[in-house]
Amino acid sequence: MSMKKFDIEKMLAKKVTGQMKAGGVPGRFGQGAGEVLDKRERRTRDAAAGLVPFACKLPGELIKQLHERAVKHEGGINAVAAELLTQALTQEATPETPAKAPAKKKAPATKKAAAE
Repeated sequence: MSMKKFDIEKMLAKKVTGQMKAGGVPGRFGQGAGEVLDKRERRTRDAAAGLVPFACKLPGELIKQLHERAVKHEGGINAVAAELLTQALTQEATPETPAKAPAKKKAPATKKAAAE
């Protein structure tokens, strides 16, 4: 028994769909875009780049502000946090010159000078 035209097209569509799923990620999305690293490989790459994991607990409002800046920043939240910490630490290392205290009037040295 021969197949109808609709059944033949349906079989071809299934074949194409299967090929698309097995094809992998095309190179146009960037080199290594489809690459999935396990934790060990990721740690070795980070260590080679000089990155050290650092965990801390921050207030929720501060985290929201960081996320808002990270969306606009090219490097993401890690780059934003590094940039802000660097700025804060350099300001702390080189404090601004303190404001000069207002000049005090000189008190007279003796009671005679005060009377005159």
